[in-house]
Amino acid sequence: MNTETKISFSHKIYSIIVNPKLIKIIGYCLIVLYFGFLIIGAIIAEFFGPEGYSIMTHYISDLGSWNYTPAPYLYDIACICAGILTIPFTFYLEKFIAPLPNTQEDVNLQHRWIYRFMGANFFLSMFGSFFYIGVGIFSEDRDLMGMHGICSYGAFGGFSLSAIFLGFAIIFAKQEIVPKPFNFILGLIGIFLPFTVAIYNILYGGPFLEWLLLISILIWLVPILLFAIIHANKQIKKNIQKD
Repeated sequence: MNTETKISFSHKIYSIIVNPKLIKIIGYCLIVLYFGFLIIGAIIAEFFGPEGYSIMTHYISDLGSWNYTPAPYLYDIACICAGILTIPFTFYLEKFIAPLPNTQEDVNLQHRWIYRFMGANFFLSMFGSFFYIGVGIFSEDRDLMGMHGICSYGAFGGFSLSAIFLGFAIIFAKQEIVPKPFNFILGLIGIFLPFTVAIYNILYGGPFLEWLLLISILIWLVPILLFAIIHANKQIKKNIQKD
């Protein structure tokens, strides 16, 4: 396979990943699958688990252990689905907030700091996504060589830190994903909320604080996800009009 063929193949894969139609479908699947499996898993653990599950006394990862629930695979599937399905959104956000400059107009579109913010966000978001997949693979019952703890810290750390850089980007970038004034509100939430709760977790720990960290990340990510779906839907309509 020559260089041109490799570039062409990579471009085709990238075009598929950031296709607005795919993003729209993946977005709805992500919301339904993740929240569906997570909520159902928590309900089963609470009412049918050996000791009754509670967010006040049990860690999130306990949902993936036979010691606390008769259906640990539900949480495992939720983590794997969320990890896989958030990856295309990372590419999509980068494409429409900090696209690769192909013309002089593109070069002048964004300040170079926006590219730095989005580059950091891309790396940390991917970091979080892959480690979240790892949380599902290496559950509490399959904790090989401490991989479950490593993946948990990697997922929480990746998503919490990426929120800071994406928060700055959506505030200062010329972008259409998150419209004004929501970009300022969401940007500030991303910059301060997940990271602050993560620091509290490091200092004090405990099951409830771990749940608060997950909730703080979801408070940030879910609106971004919904705005991306809305933007993808607009792109689909534009493409139809062009055709």
